[in-house]
Amino acid sequence: MSYHNIPSSARQSTTNAQGQTAPPGYHYMPDGSLMSDAEHLSLYGSGEIIRTFILDTTNIRASGEKRKFAVTGSGVFSLEIKNEDNYYYNFITNTFQAAKARLDSITFSGSYIGNITFPVVSDADQYDIYLFAEQGTKHISYNEARFEDGSIDINSSTGSNSLLIQKVIYQTLDTSIILSTLSPNSVAVFSGQTPTTKTITVQIGKNVGKIPFSIPVSAGSTHSFRIDRTPTIDDIIVWTTRTVGSAPSDIPGEDIYPNVSNTDTVDGAITGGGSVVKVVMDTNVADKMVVGDKITAATSTDEVDGAVTSGIKVVMNNNVAGKMAIGDQITGYGDLDKKVVTVAALNPDGDNVKEFSMSEAVAIADAADLIFTPKCNRSLTTVVALNPDTDNVKEFSMSQNIGLIDGVTLSFSNQMNYNWPLDNIDGLTAGMIPLGGNVTSGSAISSYEEILTDMEGTYYEKKIVQKRVEATDKLGVKPTTVRDATTNLLTTTQTGNVTFNQQQKLVLASDTIKLYSYGPPVINALTGWDIELSDIEVALTKPTALTTAAVINSTSVPIDDGDGIMDDVSTVSSINIDSSVADPTVTTIGSYSGTTATLTLSAAQTLESGETLTFDGAGRTITITGNIEIKQSGEIRAGWNRYLYFDLERFLTATDES
Repeated sequence: MSYHNIPSSARQSTTNAQGQTAPPGYHYMPDGSLMSDAEHLSLYGSGEIIRTFILDTTNIRASGEKRKFAVTGSGVFSLEIKNEDNYYYNFITNTFQAAKARLDSITFSGSYIGNITFPVVSDADQYDIYLFAEQGTKHISYNEARFEDGSIDINSSTGSNSLLIQKVIYQTLDTSIILSTLSPNSVAVFSGQTPTTKTITVQIGKNVGKIPFSIPVSAGSTHSFRIDRTPTIDDIIVWTTRTVGSAPSDIPGEDIYPNVSNTDTVDGAITGGGSVVKVVMDTNVADKMVVGDKITAATSTDEVDGAVTSGIKVVMNNNVAGKMAIGDQITGYGDLDKKVVTVAALNPDGDNVKEFSMSEAVAIADAADLIFTPKCNRSLTTVVALNPDTDNVKEFSMSQNIGLIDGVTLSFSNQMNYNWPLDNIDGLTAGMIPLGGNVTSGSAISSYEEILTDMEGTYYEKKIVQKRVEATDKLGVKPTTVRDATTNLLTTTQTGNVTFNQQQKLVLASDTIKLYSYGPPVINALTGWDIELSDIEVALTKPTALTTAAVINSTSVPIDDGDGIMDDVSTVSSINIDSSVADPTVTTIGSYSGTTATLTLSAAQTLESGETLTFDGAGRTITITGNIEIKQSGEIRAGWNRYLYFDLERFLTATDES
């Protein structure tokens, strides 16, 4: 019996202090009492403990690997490994087999070191590893680790409250990333560019040393490139796609209707006070408003014809139907400005088109000028549908019944919000730029702050942050991590909200947008990959052309191919151009027909028909070269297309000479 790690007060002996021998199956305790072997084992174990199980559990490459493992402590253990096909690892043949096999009942003290050979595979595999404590041996106490989504991370957890420790290793197929080029803003002069690509294949979780790359890029027909500078890794752009939620999240106190977007006039009065919510306008509603717009209306005025000393009826100078609608608030005189008094009825007795009644009695002097403000100006009213019955393109419906007079001007304010839900905010960081047809120009992911300036303009001026909304917010929701059954690659989805530096229109709801940014920190955050570029260069392929006719002391030169030449940039040389002075510059490119063109040079030349001209300073093809090193490869993140793009707009000038 070993006493390793058993307290002295619990150690046993076959004899007591008086020399008496314990009965079979019993031992004496230090205090002289008898305890059965079974009871002692239940209380204190054998004293043998497995302290650590050391094994690299990162992904295994498809080409197979040999990995060392170590078990430390003392006692007896067994080790069993199964693959996803329920084949067992044979520690003697170092292969997987259908018959059950394991490293069985290994007695050790200090440590036991062994090896596992993982085979070459053509599809992804999974290995479940079971370390059993045997014959009274125990594991150290369990210390649990969990993933961010709340599930147990068995590979990071240590020890066990049972006789078993379990680990899992995934064998993944090689994946790749692709170097290419892009004009992220789809600038017209970059259209038609056709880059080649460089594919870098790597095992997930591994690193790759320097790999040379070369990416030729050809401009579209009639387009040309000029190199402004050498690109750097900070010109590398990555983007991902995300889907916007069906509605924005209002920030308390945010003005979500900041500006009037458009106006139009009502064609036909709506009396108000009923259930009518459809409004006909002078022009097509689709040209003036969008669903969700806030509606406000112009006020009107009229003069009272006869004092009101009691009662609720008021006679005006003009027909009331052209000046007010039921629900309009009445202001402009005395107590009317101290409470909300509204128009209750037009021509209430049916005998005077200039009379209306109020919601309560208020004394009003003769000839008082009253102001009538439509209900939509004090009670939020929005556009619900355009052409709701599909029979009138000039009609829309409102969120509530509002009385409106014929010809009144309505103002429409787009709903705008800073904060929006996305289907996945995993990897998104402040500064990333959204792209989409409904995205506000100049937008980027950013925190939002409301700042109060105290004692402004004085020595003691102080800015106080009243409210702050972070650039990204998980809203307390845990991420969802899914392992692809075919590739064993992980995909993490984290729902949440993003905040933009510009308010976005309500029409952004449910759109699929791109989000992009530049440089290693963003690449790492968005993709999980750590890359390094070195020795980057960009070179121009000089275009050539043949003269299509002789040129006699003229600045006008006809050529067979004008592609790649940039006016006021390209210089030209040939056998008959005097090299003792500066090469002339192309000042104008004209008469494009197919590829033929007529050039105007900065100095007159005499050239032969069919003479070869070489142009410098611009061209149709550039080539980007350098080395890429994968310092750490990550999983393939959702929404990322595995491309790393050089942003051409940042280091090239492009023109269309057609």
